Amino acid sequence: MDRELVESIHLHLVDHFSGSEDPLEPSGVKDYHLLESACGRPFMTANGRDLYESDFEKGAVIFHGIISNHCFYNGNKRTALLSALYYLGENNIWVDVCDDEEMYEFTRKVAAHEITERREDEINFIVDWLERNSRRIVKSDKYLSYNALREILARFGFELTEINGRIEVSKDGAYVATILKKGKQGREEYDPVYLAELRKRLGLTVDQGVDSGRFYGEKGVSPELNEYMQIRGEVFRRLAST
Repeated sequence: MDRELVESIHLHLVDHFSGSEDPLEPSGVKDYHLLESACGRPFMTANGRDLYESDFEKGAVIFHGIISNHCFYNGNKRTALLSALYYLGENNIWVDVCDDEEMYEFTRKVAAHEITERREDEINFIVDWLERNSRRIVKSDKYLSYNALREILARFGFELTEINGRIEVSKDGAYVATILKKGKQGREEYDPVYLAELRKRLGLTVDQGVDSGRFYGEKGVSPELNEYMQIRGEVFRRLAST
């Protein structure tokens, strides 16, 4: 979840509310340093381990960071919420157990620092709320042929080479990984489970700023964002006037 992705989510909201009674005006990034900080914090490490290990923890820190840092001139609550929903959705987590009123009040209280007595407890509270109001969904990668996978990986600087019946993945001339040669001729499609694991091995997941839209070469993240906006439209409309 990098700065560019969060900016694109903010711009999606700008377009969505353009011409409405509550447009995001002025829009845009107010402080790039604070935005970089909010985007980088969920993926910080210490002694070789993630400080925030679970997807719920990372989603909570993304939400808390954007909403607290006031990175944008306008729409910080909406951008924080949509960014968190998108990140969790990319990791097969759907926040749909709560109703609109509960999600609105939760977001409003987080922004106003009203959820806990001590601010150092806010992240844990958000994590707990997300866990209680979410469910796992099946939102997997697509099936890909060998040629399609090779073309996608080439866009990220990887090269596939067949050596002694194996397919080696290299980048900048250095070996990175070995992948299966699917089918008798190595042309059977790669299934979603295998592709998801391969993306993790190659550092091509949303944690590293490569969401599924970017990986598959789709233009932007609008289809997914539109889905969240349609389902939770009332929440975003109320946040616009809060």
